[in-house]
Amino acid sequence: MQEIQGTTAKIGQLEQQLKPVQDITTAYEQMRKQAEQANAQERQLSIEHSTLMQKEQQFSKTIQVLEQELERKQKTRKQLEKTQQLNQWLTDYFVPLMDVVEKHVMAKIHHEFDALFQQWFSMLVEDIMTARLDETFTPVIQQNGYDVDVEYLSGGERTACALAYRLALNKTINSLISNIKTKDLLILDEPTDGFSTEQLDKMRDVLEQLQLNQIIVVSHEQKIESFADRVIRIQKEGHVSKITS
Repeated sequence: MQEIQGTTAKIGQLEQQLKPVQDITTAYEQMRKQAEQANAQERQLSIEHSTLMQKEQQFSKTIQVLEQELERKQKTRKQLEKTQQLNQWLTDYFVPLMDVVEKHVMAKIHHEFDALFQQWFSMLVEDIMTARLDETFTPVIQQNGYDVDVEYLSGGERTACALAYRLALNKTINSLISNIKTKDLLILDEPTDGFSTEQLDKMRDVLEQLQLNQIIVVSHEQKIESFADRVIRIQKEGHVSKITS
């Protein structure tokens, strides 16, 4: 009986000695679990961190794209503002200025054209009849203060009107455009159809006033030969035209 009690006492002593070890084991298990939880949290945080980093990169790229788009739109807006300003300037100043310039140029052309037309018409037609150009450059013939329709003019008068108009137009164009290669050349085909003898004589004065290097006149009027430097006669035989002299 005493032996059993002694053994029991030893067991109790051993249990008392093992208790700190059990406490350590329990503490270790708790710490191990805490460590596992901490590791799990670390892995979760690492995943979340990676996700956030990816989002940050995406946001950075998005911000960069938006900044570039904003810069492009700002440039476009500036260009649009410049275009609008230019359009406004063109509308408010340039176009009206061009209208004024055009009117002045056309007025100058009309004045020169009209003066030449009146001058040469008056040389080719009797003094009782005058001519001028209206604002549309259309000839207006007057006789004794009344307008006369071109259809009611005689053949010589109509020819004189057409010739004066053609010569005035040619002179005006040559004065406006200096680089015309044919500005010193004039070719007239039957310009004196219906002219009287007096008008043929005045024709010479008109041609001299043109001051051109070369004038070629195709005419059946022999009087034209009297003020020509060179006469070329052409005779038609059958369907063939030949130079005879």
